[in-house]
Amino acid sequence: DRGHKPPVADDLQSQKSKGGTGVYILAGKPASPNPSQKGDPEPRGGRERSRRMTSVAVLYVLVALSFVAWVLLFALAMVKQMEIVAELKLLKLNYSEHQANGGQGLSETQREQTRMRSGMHKYYEELQDITALICRSVLDGRKCSAGWKIFEESCYSFSTETMSWSDAKEICADQGAHLVVINSDLEQ
Repeated sequence: DRGHKPPVADDLQSQKSKGGTGVYILAGKPASPNPSQKGDPEPRGGRERSRRMTSVAVLYVLVALSFVAWVLLFALAMVKQMEIVAELKLLKLNYSEHQANGGQGLSETQREQTRMRSGMHKYYEELQDITALICRSVLDGRKCSAGWKIFEESCYSFSTETMSWSDAKEICADQGAHLVVINSDLEQ
């Protein structure tokens, strides 16, 4: 009942006489091709544009954050590289010092080794002389007591004390020896 009046019989009759069907046609906006769309299509386009702008803004923010992250990683890598270079220089310096000290220690050790070899050679020669002396005395068949000297198959002891002939003769007899007079420089 929207303000429409029911058709009057005269109106229906007049329409039928004119070849009408008795159906009213209302004039207004043409029907929308999409029956689900309601209202003005313009506001929906504005929302899509707003969403698109928000997505682009978020994308720009993410790209900027990614760039900042890469810059920070690059800076960290550079700091680490500088630390490694500094440590490498320190290691090279320590190696050079150690090598120099090792070379000095090696030359000192070589000098000490040479000195010890010459000392051992000297002691070896002395040992050979003593061995030869022992071998000669064994081959002679006689051994002299310590402090006595051998001359022409006889053992001699020289006293540094001055005493009388009789005291000297008595000391020799106590040792199982004879007191003698030396006549030649060779025997002396």
